[in-house]
Amino acid sequence: MKVLINTPPLNMVGGVAAFQRMLRDHMKSNVYYFTVGSRSVRESSWRRLGRFTGDYARFYRVLRKKKPDLVYLNPSLRSKALLRDGLFLLIAKGLRKKVLVFNHGWDLRFEQVIRKRYLWLFRAVFFRSDAFVVLGKMFRDRLVELGYGGPVYVETTAVDDSLLAEHDDVMQARADQEDPFNMLFLTRIERAKGIYEALDAYDMVKRDHPRATLTVAGEGSELDGARQYVQDREMPDITFTGCLHGDAKRRAFLSSDCYVFPSHAEGMPVSVLEAMACGVPVVTRAVGGLNDFFENGRMGFMTESHSPEVLAEYIVQLARDAELRRRIGRFNRTYAEEHFSASKVAARLERICCSIVNGQDV
Repeated sequence: MKVLINTPPLNMVGGVAAFQRMLRDHMKSNVYYFTVGSRSVRESSWRRLGRFTGDYARFYRVLRKKKPDLVYLNPSLRSKALLRDGLFLLIAKGLRKKVLVFNHGWDLRFEQVIRKRYLWLFRAVFFRSDAFVVLGKMFRDRLVELGYGGPVYVETTAVDDSLLAEHDDVMQARADQEDPFNMLFLTRIERAKGIYEALDAYDMVKRDHPRATLTVAGEGSELDGARQYVQDREMPDITFTGCLHGDAKRRAFLSSDCYVFPSHAEGMPVSVLEAMACGVPVVTRAVGGLNDFFENGRMGFMTESHSPEVLAEYIVQLARDAELRRRIGRFNRTYAEEHFSASKVAARLERICCSIVNGQDV
């Protein structure tokens, strides 16, 4: 089976590129990667236009030359991504190729725009795909509501298998320690990711657990605002690290007792999966694909609420109970190894690809 995967440059930072990098070494099929999108963060408007049109010409030539059995697209439900990948889809179907659309993000506001204005166009283009993959049952249900009648598979993002290296001794030592209690917020520093809810919750936890600490890892449009927020409220023992990658990210997770992620909306947040892979209890909101698998009380705590008070109550439960942290950490690591490791996700996706090529259901 030959599969042509459209992906951003694999050396770039970003969810789809990171996902494909993790899966690359585990794919057994003949996989060809076709690079789309910006090659540089400083790309000029003229270069962007030339690249935009050139990508479609190259794509056509590659399809004619490689003759893949399946074309695998990676859009999100956002205007620019749908425009770009819709044209790739039409070219592929024009050459009678089977197409899988893996939807990595779902903008609920843009979905309403589609429903009100462009549903006919969305159906005319994307309903020509042979199957969809989405990151949660809620997105599958929405796609069906829009009228799609083909197969829709629910999958997850993945974590690098290296995160699952044996570290039971680290987990044991972390759970046994009395103080400090280390909290971690690791994602883009944006209001919609819940940075201010996380800071307020920490401030409340600090009153109950004076030696608690918080590490804020990442960059984003609210980084300066978050720093100022901490300074104005004189919140102690908070460290801003900037972006962490590789071993530095793994060490941040392994030195944490609780991962706090009160995001407002998500598809399938990979940082939650990474925390679980490192044996860290999670306190999060019920967003996106987390609703499909997260077991409240067994993996940590999940709430519908935006309230920092609710988050703080859950975090304090973990801070006061080392045995609870230990039990949750071990369960999370085992669950992540079975369901989120890149090798397992790659195998499941290949079965989906095979089923599309062979005209069978998984």
